[in-house]
Amino acid sequence: MKIEILCVGNELLSGKTLNTNAHYISASLLKKGYETNYISTVSDDQKELLIGIKTAIKRSDVLIITGGLGPTLDDNTKKIVCDFLKIDLKYRDDIAKDIEKRFGQIASIEEQATVPKSGYIFQNEVGTAPGFAFIHASKAIILLPGVPKELEDMFEKHAMIFIQKHFPIEEKVYQEIINITLLEELKVDAILRACQLPKNVILGIYPSHGIVQITITTKEKDRSDAVKTINFVKNQIEKELEDYIFIAKDGKIETAIHNILDKRDETIAFAESCTGGELSSRITKIPGSSKYFLGSFITYSNKLKKDILKVSDKTLKEKGAVSIQTVKEMIKGVFDITDATYAIAISGIAGPTGGSQEKPVGTICLAIAKRSEDIDAGILHLPFTRSLIIKAATNIAFGALFRRIAHNLEYFEK
Repeated sequence: MKIEILCVGNELLSGKTLNTNAHYISASLLKKGYETNYISTVSDDQKELLIGIKTAIKRSDVLIITGGLGPTLDDNTKKIVCDFLKIDLKYRDDIAKDIEKRFGQIASIEEQATVPKSGYIFQNEVGTAPGFAFIHASKAIILLPGVPKELEDMFEKHAMIFIQKHFPIEEKVYQEIINITLLEELKVDAILRACQLPKNVILGIYPSHGIVQITITTKEKDRSDAVKTINFVKNQIEKELEDYIFIAKDGKIETAIHNILDKRDETIAFAESCTGGELSSRITKIPGSSKYFLGSFITYSNKLKKDILKVSDKTLKEKGAVSIQTVKEMIKGVFDITDATYAIAISGIAGPTGGSQEKPVGTICLAIAKRSEDIDAGILHLPFTRSLIIKAATNIAFGALFRRIAHNLEYFEK
């Protein structure tokens, strides 16, 4: 069985709106063991939309169309699909009353309450546009609103149940994700190539600036067989990469740090320069981080490095703000001001200007330490844009902190 997601909207093609709906639907299908085979995007133009529908229905058994169900002039999906299936539309008083009850007398009630005479209607409990499903020539066409909150609610309560009922599957797709920190994609790839793989296993590698995700995917009729197959491969990977693996359902390294410190009587604090508060921002987004996170000193200027963290004027003049000696003194300043168990200090050149031949853009000095122990410090070279330099530096800093906390390992070679 093949499933296709067809997303409708000029805003998606122009890049104005990020297509989060396709991501949500494909991820939700995978959780239930279904595999998405195609994801397509078409404009609001009626001719283009019809071509997209015809193309998709030829190659897919289940076609999920998102967007174009609203009342405005560029919402054509309902009409185009009904014309394609030769289904008439009719006004439903019960749907109109439901909309009026929740939203009052709005101008779009008549349009939204005009629905196909046949097929399945999915109530929109969040917005006004109903969803629909049709069985056509042993295939399914499902229409969902484009507004993410409406789509997600409707997919979970109606569309997913419809798919499972009318298109049950014998072999389900099972997948496990392994999160890796501080290793490059090619190093991970070399280890995966050496693994012994069953024929029904597919491995995937997805790098993201200091983080690499490995997916282990298989198809099995029985869940227990899938678990055995995945564990056979997973155990080989863990044997080689144990010290670099972190556990976090959301795939974020800061969540792995949270999961450890939430169970300990230990604290952390940061001194940030080039990251401008990114470290503290990501930590404080996690509920409960106040238990262990004391705070961060955003010492962007040399003056604040001296006044707050007591970095020496001699160090700043002779070594510069972007130097190993400076971040070591920043770490010492954090420990003098706070009673943190662990600390991170970071200073660098995020660009696009400010670099030199000696210290080009992307030069980042990083230090990680546990109180009363040696400071682990070194230099990173990150040849990216400003935003990606900050992202990568933050991921690497968190990765180094994670390995120090979880395994008492240092990141930089002596």
